[in-house]
Amino acid sequence: MFSFTTRCPRYGRLGEASLCALLAAVLVTPFSSALAQTAPVNAPDSTSRADVARTHHLEEVKVSGAHRAAFSAINKIDVGLRDLPLTTSAVSVRTIEQRGIDDLQEAMKNTTGVRANNTYGGFQHFTIRGFSNFVLMVDGVRDERHNISTSAPSTNLAHVERVEVLKGPASVLFGHSALGGVINIARKRPSADFKADFSAAYGTYNTRRIRAGAGGPVNDKLRYRFDFGMSDTDGYRHSGSNTNNGYLALEYTPTQRDLFYLTIGANKDIYDTDTGLPMLDGSKLAPGMDRDTRYNDPADFLKHTRYDYQLKYVHRFSSGLTLSDQLSYYDDNINYFSTEELTFNATRDSLRRSSPFYFNHLTKPLQNQLELTYEFDTKGISHKLLGGYSLSLLDRRTYNGDVFGPGWNATIAVRNPVLNQGYIAFRDTYYRATMEHVHGIYVQDWIKISEKLKGLVGLRYDIFRGTYFTDQVDAERNVTEEGPEAKINKSAFTYRAGLVYQPFEALSVYGSYSTYFKPARRVAPNGETFDPETGYQGEVGSRLDVNPKWGAQVSLYYMRKNNQLEALPGGIYKRIGSAESKGFEAEINGSLAPGLDVNAGYTFSKAQYLAYKTNEANPVAGKQVAFAPQHMANVWLNYEAQGGELKGASVGAGVNYMDETFTNSANTYVMPAYTIADLAIGYRIGRVGIRWNISNVFNVRYYANAIYANQFSPGAGRNMLVSLKYSI
Repeated sequence: MFSFTTRCPRYGRLGEASLCALLAAVLVTPFSSALAQTAPVNAPDSTSRADVARTHHLEEVKVSGAHRAAFSAINKIDVGLRDLPLTTSAVSVRTIEQRGIDDLQEAMKNTTGVRANNTYGGFQHFTIRGFSNFVLMVDGVRDERHNISTSAPSTNLAHVERVEVLKGPASVLFGHSALGGVINIARKRPSADFKADFSAAYGTYNTRRIRAGAGGPVNDKLRYRFDFGMSDTDGYRHSGSNTNNGYLALEYTPTQRDLFYLTIGANKDIYDTDTGLPMLDGSKLAPGMDRDTRYNDPADFLKHTRYDYQLKYVHRFSSGLTLSDQLSYYDDNINYFSTEELTFNATRDSLRRSSPFYFNHLTKPLQNQLELTYEFDTKGISHKLLGGYSLSLLDRRTYNGDVFGPGWNATIAVRNPVLNQGYIAFRDTYYRATMEHVHGIYVQDWIKISEKLKGLVGLRYDIFRGTYFTDQVDAERNVTEEGPEAKINKSAFTYRAGLVYQPFEALSVYGSYSTYFKPARRVAPNGETFDPETGYQGEVGSRLDVNPKWGAQVSLYYMRKNNQLEALPGGIYKRIGSAESKGFEAEINGSLAPGLDVNAGYTFSKAQYLAYKTNEANPVAGKQVAFAPQHMANVWLNYEAQGGELKGASVGAGVNYMDETFTNSANTYVMPAYTIADLAIGYRIGRVGIRWNISNVFNVRYYANAIYANQFSPGAGRNMLVSLKYSI
């Protein structure tokens, strides 16, 4: 017996009682109607094989033969990867530990088709198959920050089990903005047996890390998992960070049919921002400028605090009929104050901090996903039907203000700069509100036509409603003057369809077509709004699953995006028309032999802007899409001796190649291509393991990212990390 109460919050000016009533109905219905049923539901076993893309989800998981189960959050149904017309990648916790990875950006360097870009010191931005439109999820729940601002900070990976990537448009299951693909952070889950681990690490730039986690059964109905992570570093060029997070997961199965899954996460992080180095025409470094010098003001900062909650309920009516409801809420606070633009004087011997900038994003989405899965047969054809309704209520407020003090717009020398040029501070003067609610209704059917032929079809309808306004505030953030409202009301159908042909057990050949849309949330200073982006992808590929431990895949794709906008300084938006991306991907991952792990891939992607359909000339037509390199490659090999005198000893080596990358649509600035090599040596005896990682072994000098097109941030030189881990 339990009770469930809903309370309707005030969502800014939306304040819609009908939405709250609808939300209450969505939440209460599955809890009140489904508990009386009595068919079995199996709790998940979260033990996983390294580098094997298995599903650990709230429904029953079946793995047989050489079939590797699909990612639960990405596909939502219990179907093996070989039976789906989709291209996926994954980075396992095993690879994360072998490479000494600490953040999402570094993890994504182990996936094909994804370019990771860290800007302003802590904002992580990703380009997938040439486009920056993607959906980031945490345990299957959308993180709306990336869809609004295209980038956001993410904490360390202490609580992460796996990072999953679905390539190409995925609006059918996940709603708007999923063009390049979906990135899902899958956190660690409770296990059937007690497990615990502790690790500590120290390295270059005074890097320190601590990890601790444990999980197991409380009784035959309740399991738990908790994790804690702390990372602190002075950083290359004194662009340091301090990230701290905690995570708790509880899995409760009161009956054989019912499962409750609760997760609570929190992080408190701070970063030293990095404005980069202003480049001259031709992407040249100014004479006398030191690559290792960071020209930011010492008062600059990026602070990120987040609390997130998820509750999922699953009820299995029968072996073929399951109802689930997932409710989520997070409170995300990004506080930022930093030098953003550096401008040379006439003689290029000094720089002016010409655009210090402050903002405070307060993002509070409430989301719910109600889904029903039904398995049935029609005249010898098997179906796995998924129907769902999603609701998202977004309350986001961004506070901005004036910057003042003697250090405002200060000038500093290029050589031997004095970074502290006097006191500098800010005060709030206004806030910009983003108030949205989105309804999505979707259906997907996986069809087994025969043992060798399978199909996938899906359809979705989204209703998007947004209200945007700017109000003036005083120093205590009390509204002193209300501004006019701008409203954006859009709706769209999206769909996907695909076929899989399997001439023999291990080989799958597939083709698919899928569409996408993204509402244009941008409002120009004159109140103008813009048409939503639309797009599609056609893809053919092949997957080879030799055994449950490793597999390979290749794919060819064509992707199109229409109605693009480019943000320019001063709040101006520029229409840059359509763009296309044509590419090829190849990937292999898993355990090729006992003790030998491999994760390798190559991507060719030609993404370019297209001419307008009208007689008006598009000045960027034919140019390469910004931050979309044509060639990328990643390789990581790790071997651990399985016997003999060297048993437990391991060695790992990896390479990442990044082709030259343009930083704006006009292609006037380009970051040169680079190749980075990494090395790792380890030894494990019993429960204790020690590992020595060397990154950028050959101390390559390169540029990793850019802002304002011409401000390049150098990548870190050679650095090392020694880690010690104890596991139970």
